[in-house]
Amino acid sequence: MPGFKPGLLYHGLSPMKDLYIRYGHKKLFFDVPEGFNILDVADFEDNPVLSDTKNLTINALDNPVDALPLEKQLRPSDRIAILIEDNTRNSPKKEILKHLLERLARISIPESNIIIIVALGTHEALTSKEMIMTYGEEVINDYTIINHDPLSPDLMPVGKLVSGTVVRINRLAYEADFRIGIGSIFPHPLNGFGGGGKIMFPGISNFDAILEHHMRYAFRKIVLGGLTPNPFYEEVTALASAGRLDFIINSVLDHNDNLYNVVAGHPVNAHTKGAGICKKLVSKTFKNRADITIISAFPYTQATQLMKPLEPASIITKEQGVIILTGKCTSAFRMGYLDACLAFREKYKGRLKEALFDFFNSGQRIISGGAPELNMSIAQVILALESYRVILFSGEVPQDDAEKLGFISAATIEDAIHKSAQFIPYPTVNVVPSGGVIIPELE
Repeated sequence: MPGFKPGLLYHGLSPMKDLYIRYGHKKLFFDVPEGFNILDVADFEDNPVLSDTKNLTINALDNPVDALPLEKQLRPSDRIAILIEDNTRNSPKKEILKHLLERLARISIPESNIIIIVALGTHEALTSKEMIMTYGEEVINDYTIINHDPLSPDLMPVGKLVSGTVVRINRLAYEADFRIGIGSIFPHPLNGFGGGGKIMFPGISNFDAILEHHMRYAFRKIVLGGLTPNPFYEEVTALASAGRLDFIINSVLDHNDNLYNVVAGHPVNAHTKGAGICKKLVSKTFKNRADITIISAFPYTQATQLMKPLEPASIITKEQGVIILTGKCTSAFRMGYLDACLAFREKYKGRLKEALFDFFNSGQRIISGGAPELNMSIAQVILALESYRVILFSGEVPQDDAEKLGFISAATIEDAIHKSAQFIPYPTVNVVPSGGVIIPELE
């Protein structure tokens, strides 16, 4: 195993180039052993000044993409449903919502005519405390705001999946005269990008349709950061149209998960514009696949979402290579997640990928009774283990939990690097400081 020598000049890097990964909101700097050949570092340029949410939102509302301004679309008597993303993203949703509500007040739409629906999809409902922290106490006190329930018996039919399964949406959104979605645009492993029509489907739709849609398309010929051709995205867009999503306001997030821009207007065309902006911000060309990729889960911190960077890592890592996955973890794994992952790995060892798609093709879940996002998260683990060794450094994830996932646990980033050298002593290496918001491309 090569000796560890801090302060080396790394192959492919200038002498002043420091290596780091994002760990929570901090930069964690590290060195690599002699003999590690650094191919590329996805080190994006930081914006010197944080974007002005107020002015960007007002400008977007004044100049909507392929849509009339709200003042020319709405009447004081209209009933408005605002569909808003939950607290899993660090977007400025509270301030954007505030400026939208001020705009609706100027149109003389009374507070009693506005319903705010937290578009959870199948995520866990927000508590009252989380509601206040996410959207502000004034909004909670002055407006009706509810969590969407994907199992509610009164959801209303608006369309069908290609299989014929009926898609239903929240009754209050269905009965409204006008529906506005507030979301954020960032790379998404299935939809290409977050935002857009996702605020309606899966945001306020029925559990069964969401589950079937995810399992039908997940990780099959879908390119990270690709909208078309992408059957997952195309069905989302069609169902958002069927559910009459009228207008969106989407924040475009950068590699630091900070606001860069705001787009508003037509649900498809405004989203497409925002996705184009985002793609330019977070795309990175790599010279080649590396033996080892060191990648941070930032900005993801929830346990099951730490797995999302495994997909971009797989694009830039050689088969049978090593992925060092790092990330601060702010929640425990959901009940049953770790045991389901362990049981699946042990039962289908040697044919993990084949067994995974057999499950999904037959509508069977890896975690029995588990929500779609939990099964998608385990799928990302399974697909990574099919082709790579994964070393996990997360100070908040116990070693036993990491091992149930099939990962090698590391106490520090340096420990992870040393363990990787045991498998490949003189490797080529790619480094991705913010792995949850990158679109990697190979030359």
